[in-house]
Amino acid sequence: YFSGWIPEVETEKIKQKLEEVCSRVIVVFAEVDEVPKRVVPPTKLKNSWILKPFELLVNLYGVPNYKELDPTIFLGLTYLILFGAMFGDVGQGAILFLAGWMIRKKESLKTSGEIMLRIGLSSVFFGFMYGSVFGFEEYLPALLVHPIENIDFVLYSSIVFGVVLLLISFGISISNLLKIKDYEQGVFGRNGIVGLLFYIVLLVGVLELALSGDIAPINILIIVGIVLLAMMLFKKPLTALLFRQPAVYHEGKKEYYIEGGFDLVETLLSLLSNTISFIRVGAFALNHVGLFLAFTTMANLSNNRAIGAVILIAGNIIIIGLEGLIVFIQGLRLEYYELFSKYYTGDGIAYSPFKLNLETEERK
Repeated sequence: YFSGWIPEVETEKIKQKLEEVCSRVIVVFAEVDEVPKRVVPPTKLKNSWILKPFELLVNLYGVPNYKELDPTIFLGLTYLILFGAMFGDVGQGAILFLAGWMIRKKESLKTSGEIMLRIGLSSVFFGFMYGSVFGFEEYLPALLVHPIENIDFVLYSSIVFGVVLLLISFGISISNLLKIKDYEQGVFGRNGIVGLLFYIVLLVGVLELALSGDIAPINILIIVGIVLLAMMLFKKPLTALLFRQPAVYHEGKKEYYIEGGFDLVETLLSLLSNTISFIRVGAFALNHVGLFLAFTTMANLSNNRAIGAVILIAGNIIIIGLEGLIVFIQGLRLEYYELFSKYYTGDGIAYSPFKLNLETEERK
């Protein structure tokens, strides 16, 4: 007698294989919903070949649990944009692409090579957007903008992009929480519906103060914000009231509200810091240009074409190796700390199937 987990699409295949080995076998398949709640199903990730390599980055943080949305698609797409925006250059991106193409041929580095290949293509794409090839911006027209000539646009665009990603993260979080019927956090929690509404109110308030416009009366925004904070603080009794059940404080009522008060302060600070943190995308795009300008200046000061060429080549090598690594890490930081903290737990168990050579066993 033995039991285990298999993908649903392989049920007939497994049954057929077992019956080939032994005709006197009983195979029973149960749905996940029929399994006791104390038993945690493993997670088998399934993504297209384009985004599958990014499962490595997801698993570095943690395996998604069975009822949690697989974040690979969202992480893969957003990470490509983040890396390309920070490291946009046609020539340097092409070097990363070629390096990834070579590395992927080695089985142990295949996934890493696939990731490098993809971020290299993203860098090439944004290189055309910035009109940059090996740091030079006079050979290609910028299809979008030259970062160093439009600093304000680059920095503001980074924050706007970050806001969009955070709003999507809230949506994923709400979907995950409501799916597992955690209505306390899904409706009234900091990453639930009330938390999303508070973040929107906070954004509108900042825009109102920054633009001195007539978006919404600031007094109304303050009142709405306080009400939403109060709903987050009293989420347990509100949830109990919603479902007409008694509120149960496992750690004590007093301790619960003290912890909740500190949690509100952390929520306010984290929302602001998460949003502002995306300014690093524009900052690194500017830093990418500025670093090459420094090598260009040193090459010009050398007053020697050969030495100048060596300096520029060495500069590109340093930029690709050192800055490329820094940008890679910064992109992961934004994904892990700013986005995953909103919607991802990563406490699942990876599906690791047991393999049996049925033909060998049959011969024995």
